Amino acid sequence: MKRVPFQERHVIATLMLRNGLSVSALFYGGQGGGKKHKASTLELGYMMQVEISPSKMKTELHKVKEWRPLWSHEYIRNNYQAFTLLCLYSEIMGELSPQADLNDPHLDADEGMEGLFRVLSNAIFHLEARANEKLTDPKSELFIFLTKLLIEQGLFPIREGCAFCDVELKNLRSIFLIPDHGGFACNECVGHLDENSQHNKREGRELWELLGSVANQRYQELKALKIENTEALYGLLHYFNYQFHFHDKSFKSLRMII
Repeated sequence: MKRVPFQERHVIATLMLRNGLSVSALFYGGQGGGKKHKASTLELGYMMQVEISPSKMKTELHKVKEWRPLWSHEYIRNNYQAFTLLCLYSEIMGELSPQADLNDPHLDADEGMEGLFRVLSNAIFHLEARANEKLTDPKSELFIFLTKLLIEQGLFPIREGCAFCDVELKNLRSIFLIPDHGGFACNECVGHLDENSQHNKREGRELWELLGSVANQRYQELKALKIENTEALYGLLHYFNYQFHFHDKSFKSLRMII
């Protein structure tokens, strides 16, 4: 999820495990180079097989004994928009992924956060395929990523009926997303909200439609979404930030996308 050069040839990287937890690791010679001018096999978004040197001491930085790439992208790195999205995905996951304790005997059985790994890997594969086809749409890719992440974390907004009166929303022209109530509401109920909820509400007909489209399809089956109004993406971002206690300036890469 993160790669930082260390000294002349080494790399300190933050890795996400298959269970969704993260570890910080030191790769000696990870930058490549040397007498044989080896290329680095450590890049953002690569899937790696890593062997950690055993240590009885509790440490937050683990030394890597051996590593090899299992999968690597070819087109993302040469596409500015796609690579910027990859950076944003990594920033978001860096905030959500808890640090793993490699000395925990129950580590392999810890599956509580595995949805993070599933969403991130699917997002990168999807982004690589779109970059290969030269069809990268940053707003569409970000909308899909945030939606799938909300689903995996159990925070997908209620959209079948109004969050207050439970009336069906599919035939209503005017509906609103209310972040502090975790779902959509009809126009009549919105009129009775308190001042804080009124401030946070977002007009949501297009957003409602897009969320349903993404939720009902597998990640790799999704094509570019037709986002007619950028406010739909802003509304989803507002809801996402509210649920995870982030704010608009939490992620540096975001301003390069929208």
